[in-house]
Amino acid sequence: MNMEVSRVTSKGQITIPKAVRERLNLTEGDKVAFIEKDGNIVITKSSIIALRDFFDSISKEAQDRGITEEELLNDLEQVREELWNEQKK
Repeated sequence: MNMEVSRVTSKGQITIPKAVRERLNLTEGDKVAFIEKDGNIVITKSSIIALRDFFDSISKEAQDRGITEEELLNDLEQVREELWNEQKK
């Protein structure tokens, strides 16, 4: 387990340590999310949360329509291949 420490300013601001920024691939202007989980606060890139929510909604929609995970993965692979082929042009 790695631990990084940062000091809180009088305005409640902190600097995210460089090692944490690199690990989360954070760059200037990125938003971060603070999530309470099991009595702890987890920090993550907010785009990851949006992506998880998107995948959860797709999963629920697929389940409601009776689409299997295998079918979704096959469709995803087909889309990736089509995008790859378009980039090569």
